[in-house]
Amino acid sequence: MKPFVKLTTPTNITDIDFGESITYYGVNRSIEFFKISNIIEQQLLEIIPIDYRHHFKGSIFSINTAYIRPHTDSDRKVGINFYIKSNNAITKFFNIKAGAKILHEQVIGQTNGVVYKEVDLVSAGTFIAKPGEIWILDVSKTHSVINPSNEDRIAYSLSSNTLSYEDTLEILKGLVCNPI
Repeated sequence: MKPFVKLTTPTNITDIDFGESITYYGVNRSIEFFKISNIIEQQLLEIIPIDYRHHFKGSIFSINTAYIRPHTDSDRKVGINFYIKSNNAITKFFNIKAGAKILHEQVIGQTNGVVYKEVDLVSAGTFIAKPGEIWILDVSKTHSVINPSNEDRIAYSLSSNTLSYEDTLEILKGLVCNPI
């Protein structure tokens, strides 16, 4: 199973709503998450069945660097990203080679996430999100981002640290998922 899937339903949310900074990672805040208004969060949650909405928290994030090295996310297992500005950035997922070592340095702000050298990894697939698309990502798996533009890559995200990627796919199965 690929660690990412695009939804058939596009997002109609185009407003950018940066609230207070929640957390950031990397030098110069290469990835930064911000709070969003309750109105925007409720719009994002509409794709999730009511009984499961309490498992997800909405935010908006910005990537302001050309390369985010291979890592796993901190404090979340799955992300549902609603891309606003994608800049043709490439998201790459990886499998870990036998004997690979976790880098001892963590990215600034990282808690339980880890960082790897790309030479210790094997590609598990890539995708390029377009503005308006929604993607479910298994952020517990190692991934990186290559942003070919000087512009920030911006997306809203629903995150869960209780449900897995597989759980999330099952919840949305038959509703909006289009496996690729």
